[in-house]
Amino acid sequence: MHGQALHKQFLHKANPPLFLGPKCTVAIPLETFLQRDALREASLDPAVCTINYRAAPNPYGAPPTLKGVVLGRIDGDYLLDVCRIRPHRSPAASSRLAEQLAATGLRLLERDATDIRREPIYSNVHEVWSHAHYPVPIIDRLRIGAALCESGPQTVHELRQRARPDCHLLAAVSALGCQGLLTVDVREGPLGEQTMVRPI
Repeated sequence: MHGQALHKQFLHKANPPLFLGPKCTVAIPLETFLQRDALREASLDPAVCTINYRAAPNPYGAPPTLKGVVLGRIDGDYLLDVCRIRPHRSPAASSRLAEQLAATGLRLLERDATDIRREPIYSNVHEVWSHAHYPVPIIDRLRIGAALCESGPQTVHELRQRARPDCHLLAAVSALGCQGLLTVDVREGPLGEQTMVRPI
């Protein structure tokens, strides 16, 4: 995420692109496309409650503190470090970093390119976010919401039978997932009729 992992197209922009989502407490300045992909996945992860941007220790050692992305997960707060290749640290360096993070109430979550681009999650996240701006009619929002409230978690196929929306259902649940109004399971199998959809 810091230093050597930056893409040049981000480095030379005075105003970097921003990531916004319903879990974000602030707009997150993006450093790389890889970081954007990691944040998109985090935004769809039910274990992630908030995405923040605040002062945190530098995993690379200097300067000692900088602004970093912090994921508020159900099991604690994590400094998200996105890098192309996970850096090698000596046991002593790892221990020092863990102490610095602990002093600020954080743990380190390192994600590299191989981890972020693992399948089927990477393709599913990309597919869900490709529908982020799909316009879901209010009547279909109500039908989908009512079906999830009444019957709980269900597949896209089951939701189609219960809600009977007029819109493209997979695009609709993807858009609503990006808005934080429901949860789309991007971890199990390719996105499709058997994908689980859950109420928040």
